[in-house]
Amino acid sequence: YTVVEAGNIGLGQAGSIFIDDTGQHTGPYVAVTALADAVVDVSDCTSITDSMEDGDADFTIPKGVTIYGRFAVFSLDSGGPVIAYKG
Repeated sequence: YTVVEAGNIGLGQAGSIFIDDTGQHTGPYVAVTALADAVVDVSDCTSITDSMEDGDADFTIPKGVTIYGRFAVFSLDSGGPVIAYKG
């Protein structure tokens, strides 16, 4: 990738997906924005448990908040919807 292309990928400009169910969604994703309070199912998101210190329990992304990281798989336990940005 060129420097600009790499920067765009890091900003999620490779596209996005609207997630409003509890299924597993394969990324990779670089950011997730909650459109309503959303509970992340950490047991389905191994990249979160592997890379987040103490990331072994489900957690809530409050409405309007964006979390950043490298998520190979993302799924909700409840709530949402969210927008997951590909990268």
